[in-house]
Amino acid sequence: MRSALVPATLAATALATGLLAGCSDDSGDGAATSATSGTTGVSGTSSAPADPGSTNQTSSGTSGASSSPESGSAPGTSVSTPTSATSSPAGSSTTSTVVPQPKDNSRPTSIAATPGQGCVPTRVDVPSVGITEPIVAMGTNSQGQIYPPARTTMWYDKSPQPGDKGVSVVAGHVTYDGPDDFYELDRVAIGASVSVKCSNGRTLAWKVTERQSINKTALTRDARVWGSSQTPVVALITCDRASKVVDGHHLNNYVVWVRPA
Repeated sequence: MRSALVPATLAATALATGLLAGCSDDSGDGAATSATSGTTGVSGTSSAPADPGSTNQTSSGTSGASSSPESGSAPGTSVSTPTSATSSPAGSSTTSTVVPQPKDNSRPTSIAATPGQGCVPTRVDVPSVGITEPIVAMGTNSQGQIYPPARTTMWYDKSPQPGDKGVSVVAGHVTYDGPDDFYELDRVAIGASVSVKCSNGRTLAWKVTERQSINKTALTRDARVWGSSQTPVVALITCDRASKVVDGHHLNNYVVWVRPA
């Protein structure tokens, strides 16, 4: 089975983008996720979002969004957005969601190394769960969705560079005909170390401050990913392999937020 990532818009900068909304189901693993592709975000007005890197910690499978960051709508033109919005808690895995189908993959982009304090990310390492993956700068696919190829971790090139103010989006599949790059992401603990290597030779140190399983429809409106932040934040996004499967697709994403260590 194939699925994709659910795109949304960066409310702060009006960027049409997508969120990792799914991964391909592995027939050998009943918990595996199917990468569901999404679309540009549900239209709406964004409330002034609070810092996405709140230390309010929510673990996988919890129902309800974290109460500290303020949630807002991510305005944007819908490409294949779920047909109906949901008012259920962000972490609910039982909320009905229509999962769009991607027709092709996100496209790589060529971004030169940034001198000084900039960071075009080239690798992410989460030693505590064995994740060590190269990062490819990518945009959206032909449908305006974030959907990397199998075995590819992507940095959404319209999100801020890691280390800059704002929320940098890094996405990968959890399964794609077997375990994929972020298969172990849901095992990461609060306080765990994360490092991001940059094309200019820098290495940035981070720590996990929040994690949550979030309904894919709700995630397209989540200001903690698509809103603004006065401090650097990286959102690592995959599918929640423990969430309910509908029509071959998991209903939730799993998001891990990291802040500078």
